[in-house]
Amino acid sequence: MEVDNPVTPGAPLIIELVGLAGAGKTTLSRALQRRSDRIQIGAEIELRKIQYLPVFIRNALLLLPIILYRWHYSRWFSWEEIKYLIYLRGWPRILKHQAVEDGGAILLDHGPVFKLATLNGFGPVRLQTKGFGSWWNNMFRQWASIVNIVIWLDAPDPILEKRINSRNQRHAVKGRSEFEVLHFLARYRASYEQILAKWATYEEPILLKFDTSQTTIEQVADEVLRAINSYHEESERTVEFA
Repeated sequence: MEVDNPVTPGAPLIIELVGLAGAGKTTLSRALQRRSDRIQIGAEIELRKIQYLPVFIRNALLLLPIILYRWHYSRWFSWEEIKYLIYLRGWPRILKHQAVEDGGAILLDHGPVFKLATLNGFGPVRLQTKGFGSWWNNMFRQWASIVNIVIWLDAPDPILEKRINSRNQRHAVKGRSEFEVLHFLARYRASYEQILAKWATYEEPILLKFDTSQTTIEQVADEVLRAINSYHEESERTVEFA
């Protein structure tokens, strides 16, 4: 049964969908937007949008000491990783402005948890050196005060592997050996767990965890919409649905 009055008016909030490839994030995002016109997709770095260029350039310049720090110690940051760094530093203000302007719920896919987990698990080795400690702490502190709800989708590895190989989108381990796929999934999952555990030392968002091999996307959408409507009164900070 679908939730009545799916998103009640109130204070704006920011929600992030996280999870491994094949867990159902895109399907859930579409279901939530179909169920409520008060749920909007959060702004992402798009250099084709002129209004974002000043933010991008300003934060790129401010990040130069971070990008260049011990550059000889490990590989160089990829272009995608540099965009992640810029997003993590410069996008909170943009997202807060969008949330206030829209007055509903801002939904993030590939938001801060994803970007931090990717950098943590797959970024240059120098990100794990002591010199980056304050940078990580600043990112956790900054984003913990912004994201209100994290929706974590997961499923058993064999199901994720099957979904990755059967969909049309490209993926880093699509068509790879079972060992490579399972290693990749385990590495990403462990990084998500580390990021959310560290995040919780600052301010823990409401965390909703779902196994999409056991729960349909429509059931997940029902629970998420209920959480959106009652997040101010939420007393249990972690709820698991399996």
